Amino acid sequence: MAAKARIIKCTGSPYEIGFSHGSSASDEIHGNIGLYADFFQDRAKINWEQARERASAYIPLLSAKYPEILEEMKGIADGAGKGLSMEDILTLNARSELGLTNFADGCTCISQQGPEGRIFLAQNWDWLVVHLVVLHIIPSDSSLQMQFMCEAGLVGKIGLNSAGVGTLLNGILAGAQSQDKFPIHVLLRRILQFASTFDEALAIVEEYGLASTCNIMIADANGKAGSIECSPHGSTVIPPRGETFPFVGHTNHLYATNRPLAAVDHPEENSFARLARMDELTRHDTEKGVQPSFASIRTRLCDQQGSPDSICLGKPSDDAVGMDKVTTVSTVIMELSSKVAQLTLGRPCENLPILEWTMSGLH
Repeated sequence: MAAKARIIKCTGSPYEIGFSHGSSASDEIHGNIGLYADFFQDRAKINWEQARERASAYIPLLSAKYPEILEEMKGIADGAGKGLSMEDILTLNARSELGLTNFADGCTCISQQGPEGRIFLAQNWDWLVVHLVVLHIIPSDSSLQMQFMCEAGLVGKIGLNSAGVGTLLNGILAGAQSQDKFPIHVLLRRILQFASTFDEALAIVEEYGLASTCNIMIADANGKAGSIECSPHGSTVIPPRGETFPFVGHTNHLYATNRPLAAVDHPEENSFARLARMDELTRHDTEKGVQPSFASIRTRLCDQQGSPDSICLGKPSDDAVGMDKVTTVSTVIMELSSKVAQLTLGRPCENLPILEWTMSGLH
């Protein structure tokens, strides 16, 4: 199945936003439910009904602290039809809590400060080839507009908002879970919907917490950025480093020196190699005077040293099954001061960007 993404504009109330999403991407949502049902069975040894029962444990928390997101999930379910319930959509949105305690997706992220106040966020997302959408959400209330890429049926992921705050995500393999904190993708949506600065985004992380372990990289239009290692035990910020073009990178392991002692992960070796390689390439660019740009950062994300476990992950074999099918599914590069993002589907070393979007519209 080749990767592709449908662009969906959603406006109105939470339910109306969800219904537009669900009705426009019904086939993709049902396809993702099938894919994640197989994933849960393979990695967590639970079927879809069991996964839905576990995900439903988040309903009391979200009903109390973010009821509008449950309304949106109900709208997604009604729009997608064929008997889907809000609980099914919640299960999709809790896929990290249900599955990534057994297997972490691969991702290489970087944030870098450029000249004249430009700030970049960029990521290769390595995962199974799922059904993707780009959502352009315009709430009818006073919250921020958002544009982000996600699996169809999810309410938040990788993107930016009208204030110029952007988000990236690294999955982390760790066993700790909490049902009194927000699932990762719900928390990402909360940031995109309500945070106008890095500090406001960090305050949201601290207020609502993360139900499972991950790294969220955030930058804002004013140039403030950081990589926030999150777990149910607390969060730790890794700031950019360097004088000329300060940067911070992250892959799929915890490396903050002052993180909570109880935050323990179980990374793959290639996570360390990819992070070291991104650091090497970024420092090399800086030493040569290469400024951060869409082109220069994209070149780093195309790197294949150490393939197949490289920054641009190798292509799976034709007979691969299960998690052996993981590859680089997409590349997103954002510049937050201009609120511009580029999306590439598939491995960036083989494919060109298919979409550039700004907060003034999609084109």
